[in-house]
Amino acid sequence: MRAYAQSRRSQFIVVSCYTRFDNLAHGPRGREAKKSLYTFWMDTSDGSMVLLSVVKEDCMNPAFSRWYSRRNVMYTCTESVAENGLIDTWSVDSKTGQLTRIGSFDAGGTSTCYITLDKAAQNMLVVNYWNATIGVFGLDPESGAVTCRRSLFDPNEGRPMKARHDRHVNHSENDPLAQKERQSDPHSHAVILDPFFGRIAYVPDLGMDLIRQFHYDNEEGTLSARGTMSSGPPGA
Repeated sequence: MRAYAQSRRSQFIVVSCYTRFDNLAHGPRGREAKKSLYTFWMDTSDGSMVLLSVVKEDCMNPAFSRWYSRRNVMYTCTESVAENGLIDTWSVDSKTGQLTRIGSFDAGGTSTCYITLDKAAQNMLVVNYWNATIGVFGLDPESGAVTCRRSLFDPNEGRPMKARHDRHVNHSENDPLAQKERQSDPHSHAVILDPFFGRIAYVPDLGMDLIRQFHYDNEEGTLSARGTMSSGPPGA
């Protein structure tokens, strides 16, 4: 997973890595990384890369990242089925590429996997895969850091999940056993705002095989359900 930042003299590539496999819904291949975030400088003329810095601060499984160019910050969210995710805000040194954490906020759900900024960069919309919740968070207008949770939509309506976080199938598999367990609960996977007005939010649900539609109110910081669309055959 990559986030991009660019200055006049260089282009940075930030690579985020899974540092723990035991608390994930899916089963990654390869090995657990020793560190979570690596910043490289890339020569755009030939594609060669040089490692500039490595985040030494603890940051477990930064599964998704989002770049906010107007404030020169990057957001990451941590992924775990066993505990609530964290939304971390990082300042990016435009000369060295060094990342410095300037804020951390509870994502309000487990296995946090996606971040979207609204058009005005007034709010952040965040999806938690495991318990399917979708949150709207306010941003500090100066630093860009997350300051509060404005609302949280729960498609499961407060019901406990059928799958256990400490004993579950690998959600990357698509065999009958995985399908049966995975499709027994909602699992929101992303949140996308329409590109024209930024007022309609679309959230694919892997567990229910549908796409939820919401009206997004940026002033109130809320998502109001406005129907669903089927998304492929069951278990797809």
